[in-house]
Amino acid sequence: MVYRNMNINLIVFNEILGNEVCSRFDDNIKKEIILVIKGWIYVHNNISCVKKKIIGKLKRPYIKNKILSSEIVKIVPGAGKTRYEGWISIEVQELDITSTYDLNYYFANKKIDNILLEHVIEHIDYKNFIHFLVTIKPYLKKGAIIRIAVPDRNHPSEYVRLLTGVNGLEPGADDHKYFYGIDDFENIACQTDYKLDKVEYFDNNGIFHKNNFDLSDGYISRCSKNYKGLFTENNEEYRKMIESVPENLREQFYKLNISYTSLLADFINE
Repeated sequence: MVYRNMNINLIVFNEILGNEVCSRFDDNIKKEIILVIKGWIYVHNNISCVKKKIIGKLKRPYIKNKILSSEIVKIVPGAGKTRYEGWISIEVQELDITSTYDLNYYFANKKIDNILLEHVIEHIDYKNFIHFLVTIKPYLKKGAIIRIAVPDRNHPSEYVRLLTGVNGLEPGADDHKYFYGIDDFENIACQTDYKLDKVEYFDNNGIFHKNNFDLSDGYISRCSKNYKGLFTENNEEYRKMIESVPENLREQFYKLNISYTSLLADFINE
């Protein structure tokens, strides 16, 4: 459907955003927002996309106040439906982690203690990941932890790599931009002046390494300990996974009771 010629009036505005959101604004404010909507619809030609952008913009002051009123600032950018007690979940429409403007808007007067990025970084370009780590530094407290989990390029299962790599085959992986290994994290941490605490990863020889980590610095669902999904719920999928692992590397999967794992590490601002 072509939306660019759509007549956006107050009735349509209510239909796009819903009564709960619209009830917060008088008609004059709504008319001003309608002008913005028309511009976005012309560019995107997609009502769903425009709705997310508008709601994201409207929620920014609320999120900023929540940050300013928090004694300890823990954020989950690109959170989706993820919600953890004591953490502030922020959608991509509300915070672009590569935008200096956005970071300054939220954190100019309140520095960050923790950032949790579970399977987010692979959706941005490699250079933007580095840009984020450099740009966010002034907004971090000393000792702040950025906990990052991404698909692991060194996972010995060829099937897992096909599912999770660049333009991966599993749902949501079709826009993966880069496939990271532990050596990438080591180089990036050195380049951006962070201490790297390696939590969970396969090395370049396909051997699994794991260290304990403090859950108060961020819960990771897609790690060896917590993973529940395709390979734990479907025997056929597990078979495809384990049979695509070289035979000399399979024993660790049985011994450690692992299937899907992430490349998981803490970038610490010293």
